[in-house]
Amino acid sequence: MSIILANRVKNHVVNSVKEHLYLDDAKGDESKCMSRGLVAIALAGLSGEKYPGLSKYVTDGSKDNGIDGVFYDPSRNKLYIVQAKWSTKGTGTIDTGDLRKFIAGVYDLLNEEWTKFNKRFKAIASEISSGIKRDPEIVLVVAFNSDNEISEECQEIIDKFLSENNSDSQDIVTFFKFDLKKIIRTIKTAQSGSTSDVEVNLLQWGEQSDPYYSVYGKVSCADIAEWYSQHGDLLFTENIRNTLSDSDINSQIEATLLRYPKDFWYLNNGITAIADGIKRKPTGLGDQKESSNWKVSNIKIVNGAQTTGSIYAANLKRPDITKQGYVQVKIVSLENSPLDLSSKITTATNTQNRVEAKDFLALEELQNGLAESFRKMNIQYCYRRGEKVRDESIGLDVQELALTLALSGDSIANVVLAKRNAGSLTDRNGHYHKLFAAGIEAQTIWPMVQKLRKTTKALNEFANSQTAREAQLAIHGNRFIEHIALTTYRKTPTIDIIRVIHEQLLKIVNERFPESYLAVLFKNAKKCGELKEQLSATQKK
Repeated sequence: MSIILANRVKNHVVNSVKEHLYLDDAKGDESKCMSRGLVAIALAGLSGEKYPGLSKYVTDGSKDNGIDGVFYDPSRNKLYIVQAKWSTKGTGTIDTGDLRKFIAGVYDLLNEEWTKFNKRFKAIASEISSGIKRDPEIVLVVAFNSDNEISEECQEIIDKFLSENNSDSQDIVTFFKFDLKKIIRTIKTAQSGSTSDVEVNLLQWGEQSDPYYSVYGKVSCADIAEWYSQHGDLLFTENIRNTLSDSDINSQIEATLLRYPKDFWYLNNGITAIADGIKRKPTGLGDQKESSNWKVSNIKIVNGAQTTGSIYAANLKRPDITKQGYVQVKIVSLENSPLDLSSKITTATNTQNRVEAKDFLALEELQNGLAESFRKMNIQYCYRRGEKVRDESIGLDVQELALTLALSGDSIANVVLAKRNAGSLTDRNGHYHKLFAAGIEAQTIWPMVQKLRKTTKALNEFANSQTAREAQLAIHGNRFIEHIALTTYRKTPTIDIIRVIHEQLLKIVNERFPESYLAVLFKNAKKCGELKEQLSATQKK
């Protein structure tokens, strides 16, 4: 069966992909052509882009540093880095030597050491560099045209890389195995034009016929997890965002499902989707509303991406519990609807006001007291949603105050949290109570807020004058550098002071963590603690 499917992949590359590939350096080399074809298929399957638009991101060739393809998806803020391996017999995967070279190349790419790469990399260097500065999710992809598992040795290499770069429970780097099943699925998508067909079993269902057809009902969480397993982020190509892997909201949804699976339907807002078509499968049960199966063509989730991703994550951990839960799903057919209905539904379902954890700060007596203290100083303090600072020179909001408290204190954990997830600083269910301890004085903290503003401005100006790894250090290490400036220097930091801190920090980072991806490094509390300790020792000399 593998050789048959391998031939199917080969025919697709020859007939649909090859014309879009750079092959001037691979004439007569079928293996290179097929390998590059796999890269294009993988990127198409992951991003939803078409082959012509992906051609320049296939980087395989001499001096590729083990990286056969790289693509930054701005809408999802994901950086896909691909290594591909073609097997004529359809049985091979990836070997340890190629994988180690790939990992080394990934570090060079993330550190923007473009001199180590070929011309095809340099042609897209500015685009990839801009993506790296946005602190994207890094997705390492290994593509191969077999259904065999990768070796234990290779898995150990991958696990080691992930553990080194995903400290503190942050999935900054993920690994994706793009095997034969995913390749065939992507080929079907490319050939049919349909991206995500599903069969839906609706419990306690209903339907709406006028003016546009839609169905709704309860769906097993196990089925939702299977949708995501089958189609991944292609489910969300018409959503305003994909799943947020490091979101506090996602963690809460996942925890709710795992703790209270039978109550999940009551505790979740549900999922809204659109589809090219909805057709009920004949069951012989007439019009009963207890249960029915539906064929849904090209389903797209326009509201509920976080719920979907969280259900999938929960299912990976405890499928026995996940299958006990249900979620409400509404699917609207676009078959006989106006052309703009899709965008209207997406906009409407994502712009309704919702209560956020920060909204409950309006109930905090501490915040009321701070507002009164600032008011006596003729300073506006905003801590309710909807309030806006009228004049920054005499005003601030609760998020800026929380950031100042985090960066001006002694706790490196607070600094790391400010970098990793600044919103959690004002979450009453999270870090808020640790940060906003009783005794905060408006007269004391206001000068520190102003000092942080000037520090941030100086740091941004300095970062704009830097390139490559030096710029990355200033961008990804901004909260750490601001913390050092606020707690070490009494006077307001200037660009010259920022430069001194940056130079000292760069030297330590290059000595201690020479290959580390800096976006990961400054989200690791333990390593940041080591950096601060060594930097303090350097400054005392």
